[in-house]
Amino acid sequence: MRRASLTVFLVLLAAQVAPAIAFADDGPPRPTPSPAPIVAGFTPEQYAAAKAIADATSLVVRIDAERKLADAERAFVADRVAHLRADREQIVSRMATLQVEEDQRQQELDRLVQQRYRESRRTPLEVLLSTGSVLSALVATDAIGSIAGAQDKALAEVQRVHAELESERAELAANEADLTALADSLAAKDAQLATLSAQAERLAKGGSAAEVGVLKELVDAELASSATVDDLVAKAAAAAGAPAFQQALAWVWPAKGPVSQGFGPSALTLEPPRTYHGVPYPHFHDGLDIAAPLGSPVFAAAAGRVAFAGHLPDGAEVVLIAHDGGLFTLYAHLDDARMPPRVKAGDAVKAGDPIGVVGLTGITTGAHLHFVIRRGDEPIDPSSLLPRS
Repeated sequence: MRRASLTVFLVLLAAQVAPAIAFADDGPPRPTPSPAPIVAGFTPEQYAAAKAIADATSLVVRIDAERKLADAERAFVADRVAHLRADREQIVSRMATLQVEEDQRQQELDRLVQQRYRESRRTPLEVLLSTGSVLSALVATDAIGSIAGAQDKALAEVQRVHAELESERAELAANEADLTALADSLAAKDAQLATLSAQAERLAKGGSAAEVGVLKELVDAELASSATVDDLVAKAAAAAGAPAFQQALAWVWPAKGPVSQGFGPSALTLEPPRTYHGVPYPHFHDGLDIAAPLGSPVFAAAAGRVAFAGHLPDGAEVVLIAHDGGLFTLYAHLDDARMPPRVKAGDAVKAGDPIGVVGLTGITTGAHLHFVIRRGDEPIDPSSLLPRS
């Protein structure tokens, strides 16, 4: 593992977050978009926190900004978890009430069905012969009709209560899915805060050794995340049973914005080493970074099936999609608190379907989408597949 000096890191960091964003040499020319409106769910404070990270001029300042953002996001997620748990209790209570009503309605329906069965076995002629009364025979005939009407009404009531109960069950399932996702986010925030706090404490003591040590930790976290992606891709490629799409892939850009870092060998020391086409590189950027405001929508770049949605070891929220031809796309640094990914493993998606929004999860110097295309363990330059615009 090569160690980077703080001076090199700061120079490169300043170059990356400079106002004039360079376009990828081998990417399509793309105009700088107009400022996007703030997406509902994010506050000006979050945008200020994102800007503070991007504007950091030292490792100490950057980690402090990341820690403040992570702390605020953790509080937000914890508040959402508390509200969802309260909602869950109300749903469970409503379901219990509906279940009692459904049982009562079903018992009433069963009683009417049995009564109609007994009455229907006595014809008006049998009533007339047994009682000698024409009036009794006519009353018996009307009773059978009234029982039939009551039975239809009871059946409608059973169906109504059952439909309400099914709706509550669906709401409960969605609530529990949200709780599971937020629990994952909460765990990721706790781990990130612990790491950032430890790093900030070491940096506060000063000295180049502390700075180099923190930089090494950042690189190691990137390596661990890269290894996790390798494992996810390998498992998804080996998985059986998911039907292939069997169609020519039509590609779209996964986000709107300029390319702030291109694909290929990189001078940025935070990028992990990689061997590409048989050539080893000390630092290699395996995708495109698309600069976009916090909360900007992220889209599936082609039709496929979601193989994974969750956190990497460095805390980045990602979505991995499997496509025809053994291709995979990865969308990283998505938001995991206010607008988490709307897809889950197993979901089928079409090109252009929204899958999440740009966030600040993981190791990032500002709001952007990190977009990767892979075939097995070999990255592919996204610019070779994405349309030119």
